[in-house]
Amino acid sequence: MTVLSYNEDSIGIGGPVFNDLVETNCSEKIRYTFTPKGYKPAKGYRILSYIWDAFGKAPEERQFVMRLDFFMFIYSLVSYIIKIIDQSNISNAFVSGMQTDLKLYGQQRNLFTTFFNMGYLAGSLPGQIIITSGVRPSYYIPTCELLWATFVMCIAACNSATPIYGLRFLEGLAESAIFPSFNLIIGSWYTPSELGKRMCLFEMSAQAASMFSGYIQAVAIAGFFQVPDFPNNTRAWYFKQHHRNYAVQRMEMVGRKPIKRLTVKEFSKIFTSWRPYLFLWPYNMISFGSYTGYFNLWLQSLKNGAARRYSIAQLNIIPTGGNAIGLVMAYLVSSLSDFSRIRWPWMIFAATFSLVGSIILEIWNQYPGKVNDQVVMFAQLIAFASSPHQPLCIAWMAESFQDSATTRGLVLGFGNTINYAMSAWMPLVLFPTPEAPHYKYGYKAAIGFCCGDYLGIAAFWWVIRWDRKRKGMVLNEYGLAVERDNLYEEEDEIQNLEMTMKSGPEVTAAEL
Repeated sequence: MTVLSYNEDSIGIGGPVFNDLVETNCSEKIRYTFTPKGYKPAKGYRILSYIWDAFGKAPEERQFVMRLDFFMFIYSLVSYIIKIIDQSNISNAFVSGMQTDLKLYGQQRNLFTTFFNMGYLAGSLPGQIIITSGVRPSYYIPTCELLWATFVMCIAACNSATPIYGLRFLEGLAESAIFPSFNLIIGSWYTPSELGKRMCLFEMSAQAASMFSGYIQAVAIAGFFQVPDFPNNTRAWYFKQHHRNYAVQRMEMVGRKPIKRLTVKEFSKIFTSWRPYLFLWPYNMISFGSYTGYFNLWLQSLKNGAARRYSIAQLNIIPTGGNAIGLVMAYLVSSLSDFSRIRWPWMIFAATFSLVGSIILEIWNQYPGKVNDQVVMFAQLIAFASSPHQPLCIAWMAESFQDSATTRGLVLGFGNTINYAMSAWMPLVLFPTPEAPHYKYGYKAAIGFCCGDYLGIAAFWWVIRWDRKRKGMVLNEYGLAVERDNLYEEEDEIQNLEMTMKSGPEVTAAEL
């Protein structure tokens, strides 16, 4: 049996050559296999597996996945948390004195977000083109993080809104690499029973970030050493050669194709297909109508007589309850999704929370005296429970488009581009700051986007099934679509590995 591996001689300063791959003899370097069906870990590990899936695997695979989690996944969480902390600090600072100190009584709060979104829009898709064209993520991501940290520090010296606009644009440009790139990397290393939880926790680290203030510096340097690139070209220091081979084999077993160098022909093929556009539908609908970022403006409007009901500290602390709800829901819903190995029902479940909150707030918006503050508080908080929707959509896309890593990267970059293009102007129309906390169009639009999301999920589900049937593809044992011939090859490879396990020396947990 053979697996694909990278040719170290083909990797230069400019990055990897994805198409220059060589075959290596699997029996010489891989002497362990997946966790067999029916495997029962020791009692202690079995209990821990209900919290984190890696504990439920056989020793070889458990050690590999935990190594990957520790070095790559934790770094991705820390990196994303820091970026979101900076974004949330703008909102916190606005209600904590920035508005009066800089005399920001117009649309400046929304314009800070608009200029950030414009930068993000400008960099999102080009960033994915750069990565899929041959530049290593382990070079590209940390470089963008260093630039981002520089722009953040410059904002501290601003004494008016005008220079902040420019710096927010540059921040968005530098930050645009983080979210789609890490999603592409995570989707290239984990199997279906692992992917949903990690996608959700990665995106929900934003909720954790919003619960803290300040930001951590110098994390960008670690990225040059922690980001592992992709299984077929990794040079991560924490992986030995048999780990690299094993990583490639894990993805082959589930039918996920390795990344290849992007060509003009491939780019054209992707964007003349249905894939980017059907993915956009369910991916963006919920975020278009999101109103969670305006929670503290409603809190700020509440008064006891002539005095404000909540202090500045409370205005920043109370919304963290919503962030906590988002974190808990992300873990629970993603765990159920991984266990069931199906995404779309849980997306509908998550979106329903946003729909319920939007309906309540629109009723309150129309009849302010008919809905008390406790119900409005509930509606503001329940929207955070829809947080698992978008990362589950990304996991669904990664599994549905697993025949092309290039497609996964570009489609997500395109989705983020459209998302931020719309976010550059929609808040100014739907949730204008001078109208807070009542909005003429905001909550109506949120209801409409939620309903549109249900239709988008149904359309994406139907077209995926149609495309699979049209191509004559079948589902493998992981519930993922593969070509019929590949299914038989996977079964033969599993049998060959089992024979290797019986006849050859094994890699022990200590060697991992």
